[in-house]
Amino acid sequence: MKPLFLLLSLLCSSVAFAQKTDTITFFSPAFNQERTVYVQTPEFYKYQSDAVKLPVFYILYGQNDWFVNPTLSSIRYLQYTHEIPQAIIVIIPLKNRNRECGLVSLTQPEAPLHQFITHEIGEKIKSYNPGNYRVLIGHSFSASFSMYSYLLSPGFYSAIIANSPLDQLEELIQAFQKDKRIDKSRLYLSYGSVDKDSYHRKAYEEMKTKYPDFFNQAHTFLANFSGHTAMPIASVPELLNEAFNNFAGRYNGIAKVDEMYKLVEHPGPVARELAEVERSSTLGDLPYPPELPEINGIASRYLASGYTDYGIKIYEMALKYYPNYYDFHYQLAKFYAGSDKQKAKLYLDKALELLKQYRETNYAAAVAEINEFKEKNGL
Repeated sequence: MKPLFLLLSLLCSSVAFAQKTDTITFFSPAFNQERTVYVQTPEFYKYQSDAVKLPVFYILYGQNDWFVNPTLSSIRYLQYTHEIPQAIIVIIPLKNRNRECGLVSLTQPEAPLHQFITHEIGEKIKSYNPGNYRVLIGHSFSASFSMYSYLLSPGFYSAIIANSPLDQLEELIQAFQKDKRIDKSRLYLSYGSVDKDSYHRKAYEEMKTKYPDFFNQAHTFLANFSGHTAMPIASVPELLNEAFNNFAGRYNGIAKVDEMYKLVEHPGPVARELAEVERSSTLGDLPYPPELPEINGIASRYLASGYTDYGIKIYEMALKYYPNYYDFHYQLAKFYAGSDKQKAKLYLDKALELLKQYRETNYAAAVAEINEFKEKNGL
């Protein structure tokens, strides 16, 4: 596939979600040649401060749109429904998948692609303020390579999604079994159907019988109606959902509401509620602050029951993470309009400044609404 077609394909696949795609080309000492990767950032990335360190998803087989586009779509829709976190996405095209991902043996010299991912790309994306939660996604040869890369650097990855790994599979399993330091629960494997992909499925069934302890600790999804090429389309969303099983509900215990969206009990002191939000702001064992929708969701639960002071504190906390999001400033201005006009005006002026700077899609309507509010409240 030609790189231009790939780039256009990637850009088109992300339009609906307002993603930004950067093309980064640099000389790779590992490959001893120039290489290109594509880096996507989420819509709210432009609003965030350095306090927000996003997880990083690495997608191998970046030269194949049949794999990349469905994977990106799965990620984006699961983010849209808040099942998985927003992320920096690095798409990695391969020039020769067999040579770059193929494993001669596990004692071979470190593969250039491993060095490329764990060191060289890491240096190139530092300016994006990435976090340490990293997910590697591969298919076929790159699935086995993903397991191999995790074996070499288990502390670098938080999850490995390997769709139908086969190359050196038994050797990889044996290595994982021997190294007790490696957390096999971070492995998410998938295989296709018996009828449509008997070659890979047979290998899986044999390994499962031979190494039951390994498969009891790793996660496996069987796409029982999919062939080898179609299988990632069914498997990736399932495995992502499983890998981030605890993400969607991380704030469920805060400000619980009933079917009428009213708090089921009086909240504790504001400071204690905020501390609980901070305590729940994790991704695995790493800190990860609330995302924009989560902030609005938490605040709305307090506000719907008349706890305005709690809503104010949530939005003030939000500015630590998203100082460039105009609506948080606007919400705070509305809270203070009746009690502190000077503070309300400062928030309104900042909201207008940010609207002009970022030119939101609803720019004209938002500016008109804020100006109307200013006039009505004498600000």
